Amino acid sequence: MTGKPSIIFVDDESYVLEALSRNLATESSRWDLTFCDSPERALELFRSHLFNVVVVDMMMPGINGIELVLKMKQVSQRSTYIMLTGVSDMGVAVEAINRAEIFRFFPKPCPKPLLMEGIAAALDDQSKAQSLLGSSPERIALDSLAVGVLVLDSKAHVLFMNSVAAHLCAAADGLYVGADRILRLAGIEETAQFHDLIRGTSKGGGGGTILIERPNLGSSLSATVSRAPNSQANDAQMSVYLRDPLSKNIPGAEQLSTLFGLTPAEARIAHSLVVGCSLDEAAAVSGIAVGTARNYLKRVFLKTGATRQSDVVRMILGYF
Repeated sequence: MTGKPSIIFVDDESYVLEALSRNLATESSRWDLTFCDSPERALELFRSHLFNVVVVDMMMPGINGIELVLKMKQVSQRSTYIMLTGVSDMGVAVEAINRAEIFRFFPKPCPKPLLMEGIAAALDDQSKAQSLLGSSPERIALDSLAVGVLVLDSKAHVLFMNSVAAHLCAAADGLYVGADRILRLAGIEETAQFHDLIRGTSKGGGGGTILIERPNLGSSLSATVSRAPNSQANDAQMSVYLRDPLSKNIPGAEQLSTLFGLTPAEARIAHSLVVGCSLDEAAAVSGIAVGTARNYLKRVFLKTGATRQSDVVRMILGYF
């Protein structure tokens, strides 16, 4: 493989691959193109080389397109997937989008300009994520966190997600990523409230934490929204940190006290915020007045260097 972006096309019908090869021959100067007529062989190739974009047929014998994508995601979360199908069934499209997080879903046969646009858009999304998150070690570090991390633009388009966030979105229990790459919650009203928080944060708001109900699991996720550290004023990106309040990996108040030099009372307030409580709820949990909790929070700001509640949560979650 060269240093060019790599694309693999997977279809069990060899004549389809031959047609794709002919139509896309002019793009070989900017993309590395691989054509594979076996999903099993494509998975082997994927294990040895992580392709930037995978263009896969839906209906294949043995392993269908959705199953192949899910197997590839077990190897790596960094590729982007485009699905082609001749089956005019919206149920297939919905399953592909919700279960496998398909970036684009095109009819088969797909016109060359449309397919090229989809591949270029997928590569552009990856380039934006790379510029946002910096070097490869930083990306690896994000994937090692027990916290789900997403980067969104002001319209809630997903620019990046680490492996934990990808797993949570793929489960489609409480939140999911649509074909338009917009992060949505289970209900229309909940989605509207979440998108309002994203827009407000992009315009200079302080961000915040919401709870995302998961109907299937019967528990909620906490989602903390803040401006991404490297975000530019004219192109705001938001960081979203997803955490299960019941997770055993959530740091306790004693840990926070040791790590950040907090008093026990300050650490209890910080811990309550991490598990998704509002400041009023944090005060109630600690058995103190809201005004007192607000004073403790100001001291937490001074000791951590944060200026907003969402920054405190982001800073703490970054340690675990």
